[in-house]
Amino acid sequence: MSCENNQANINHFISLEELPVEELFHTEIQYTENGFIKVRVFSNNMKRFVNDEDKLELYGGVHFDFYKLDNKNEKSVLTSENAIINNTTNIMMALNNVVLKSSDNNILQTEQLIWDKNLDLIYTDLEVKIQTKDEIISGVGFKSTPDFKDYEITKAKGSFMIDK
Repeated sequence: MSCENNQANINHFISLEELPVEELFHTEIQYTENGFIKVRVFSNNMKRFVNDEDKLELYGGVHFDFYKLDNKNEKSVLTSENAIINNTTNIMMALNNVVLKSSDNNILQTEQLIWDKNLDLIYTDLEVKIQTKDEIISGVGFKSTPDFKDYEITKAKGSFMIDK
């Protein structure tokens, strides 16, 4: 009697799709700087992949708290349906129904927002809508600090005053 490896049997047990090394539910991730929490991330479902790059895929509702490291402890809050965090490049991409709210209640809406941790910058090349207490501004392209205090719209389309 001898052993035989049938290619069809081998293929049955080996998957060619990229599978996560771990999958977690109802997770919280904290990014710190000098011992202080800079960003907290909450997700209903997280999958971690570690092939060429260490990458997290977040699903089912994602919530980010960006803290400004000062005495006021102010934060901006970002929510989206999904997100991808690349821990190798330090780039995070929030996707689908992205809303960013500043501590002074300015609200940004878009479909994709990227946070570059290395540059401490959030940006998108897609359409955005920003609502402040006085106006609604729409445009294409956006850059800001993560606290959403200093921002610019690359190609503003219009500004509409809000009646009070």
